[in-house]
Amino acid sequence: MTAKVKVQKLSIPLSVVTYREGEWWIAHCLQLDIAAEGQSASEALDSVMDLIDFQVSTALEVGDIESIFRPAPAEIWKMFWLGQPRPVRRRPSTPIVRFEARELALT
Repeated sequence: MTAKVKVQKLSIPLSVVTYREGEWWIAHCLQLDIAAEGQSASEALDSVMDLIDFQVSTALEVGDIESIFRPAPAEIWKMFWLGQPRPVRRRPSTPIVRFEARELALT
């Protein structure tokens, strides 16, 4: 049985790494293992934030927030820590309290 979680008591910190893969930019959320692509790093980041919002709000609606937490593979975490901090124009909606993005320039 899964307990319903009240949004006001929930605070989720999330991290995202953006990197180029061929012609596309990928944005990958470490804590939720959600990825999105775009023609630019900003477009990929916006897309992954939309996916995060959808996934978290759906989980809250059905009372199953635990189901979304699935860490990304270790190589994605490593890419995040090797990347440089990048500014974020917006962040996912509540209950996301901290949102950090980094960009990795692969050579």
